[in-house]
Amino acid sequence: MQHSEKTTLFCIPHAGGNGAYYALFGEFFPDSIKVVPLDLPGKGRRCREPLLDSMESLSRDLLEQMRPTAQAAPYAIFGHSMGGLLAFECARLARAAALPQPKALFISAAATPDKVRTGMDRPISELQPGELWEYVMRMGGTPPGVALSAEFKRYMEPMLLADFSALENWQPAPCEPLPVPIHACIGKDDTVTEKEARLWQQFSSINGTVRSFNGGHFYLQHHWHQLAEHITRTLYPAG
Repeated sequence: MQHSEKTTLFCIPHAGGNGAYYALFGEFFPDSIKVVPLDLPGKGRRCREPLLDSMESLSRDLLEQMRPTAQAAPYAIFGHSMGGLLAFECARLARAAALPQPKALFISAAATPDKVRTGMDRPISELQPGELWEYVMRMGGTPPGVALSAEFKRYMEPMLLADFSALENWQPAPCEPLPVPIHACIGKDDTVTEKEARLWQQFSSINGTVRSFNGGHFYLQHHWHQLAEHITRTLYPAG
């Protein structure tokens, strides 16, 4: 089903990730939804730029990338894990800047800002060599052969440390509920529970949803098609 009004779906990656993670995602949407993966400084297509290590600077960068579209056409934001929290921050910043709000936020595998956690047992600064990678492997987002490559570890470690430090040091300010529906998506076997996902509703003045998929923290890489269908039906409920 085609729709006269096109929506841009900005996609924000997880900690250490880049826009290439969403390379296949756009293939599963109708022409009425344009998928635009975003990269942050120091990652992906922007790998030569200095890394940012605060949630505030990361979300400001993302909003500047969205701004031209936000001022001219409908848009929505999808963010996975840390990217979900950044999606929420972008909507808050958009409101503060008097920019049009997104049609919806799709927050994947992320607990609410007041319950933010890195998943680490101890602060990043106290981790022993190898502990960061043990955690990354447990989360399941990296193929074992790749994660064990010394070259890959050297490449990824500064990005992961910057992102986890941003999460660890984030102290989100209280805010009024956003006038944007928040749709939480989770993996049934993830550490983010359905009960926690439902808490996102208190951050919105419009009813949202919670959708569970089989799998763990990185459930989405096995459910791109179903996730795209869910987002499409949510953005265009009549079609």
